[in-house]
Amino acid sequence: MWILYALVQVSGSALQIPDPWPVVIITSVVFAFLSVIFYVNAEWLLPRTLEKGNKTLWLVGVAVFFVYNILNRYFILYKIYPAVFHLPPPKIEWVVLVNISIWWWFNAVALSTAYWFYKLSIKRERKTSLQKEEINRKEREQLQLKQEKLELEVAYLRAQINPHFLFNTLGYFYNKTANSHPDVAEGIAALTNIMRSSLKKKGPDGMVSLEEEIEHIESLISIYYMRFNNNIHIEYSRPDNLHGQRILPHILITLVENAFKHGELHNAAYPLKIKLTLDDHGLYFCINNKKRIGPKEISNGIGMEYVQRQLDNTYPKKYSFDIKDTDLFYSLSLHIATTEITLHDQLLYN
Repeated sequence: MWILYALVQVSGSALQIPDPWPVVIITSVVFAFLSVIFYVNAEWLLPRTLEKGNKTLWLVGVAVFFVYNILNRYFILYKIYPAVFHLPPPKIEWVVLVNISIWWWFNAVALSTAYWFYKLSIKRERKTSLQKEEINRKEREQLQLKQEKLELEVAYLRAQINPHFLFNTLGYFYNKTANSHPDVAEGIAALTNIMRSSLKKKGPDGMVSLEEEIEHIESLISIYYMRFNNNIHIEYSRPDNLHGQRILPHILITLVENAFKHGELHNAAYPLKIKLTLDDHGLYFCINNKKRIGPKEISNGIGMEYVQRQLDNTYPKKYSFDIKDTDLFYSLSLHIATTEITLHDQLLYN
């Protein structure tokens, strides 16, 4: 655009002057001075004044441009022009000088301001477009989360058998075996305890007491001991005082169940190790096991995916979950922050 503008100026003057080179030189000098006003106004002054609502400071800057333009027009007309055309310096006519300066000053300021407004409109349009894209992305994520939640609820409902019928039946089996097969009755009681936990009402924060979650893990361990006539090897440790902590339900027991499904339980040299510790920084849960060789229990493969998704949703950036999976061994470590249970929650949900 600068070149096209300059060509118009040069071609108009070249028709009146036989030698075009002096015209080119003068025009180059004029445009050099104009470009200073143009870019200083568009790239520096306007973003720091008018864009921030300070019109007065911008007008002061425009006035400075006018003084600057008078000085450079004086330099062009009374210094450069006579030297290029080999003429004696003309008499200074301030009225003519000011009139000429007004035209070129107005051109530079008007064009640079229009250029700045154009850039500003593009910048705002891009910002609006990015904001719309961000809103659309968040809406898509919310719809996806709602869809996933709905799918989980539907899957949960499909998997349910009438709870009253189920627990009544388990209670019947417990009563039938309590005297003749106490070990079986104990297993039924442990299984009932685990299944009942999935239907138990949770706290307002969606959490359950850590003590309750640990009881379910211990019930699951006792069931496996009974299944294999105590012929399995498990090293299990937990703190005595759980400090009334709360935790997301079904996370720890899912990890333990996964270890039972895929781990080697009958090798005394490589027992299944389950360790839970608790300190001021939160809860640490570790599992180490040797992989089982041969057929494994049937698994739908969604357990670990469920754990990861629930941790992301409930403890964003407040947990660490590391898995080491080799040919022979499998280990995982989970650290999550826990929150203190309140007396109100204890009265409502325990």
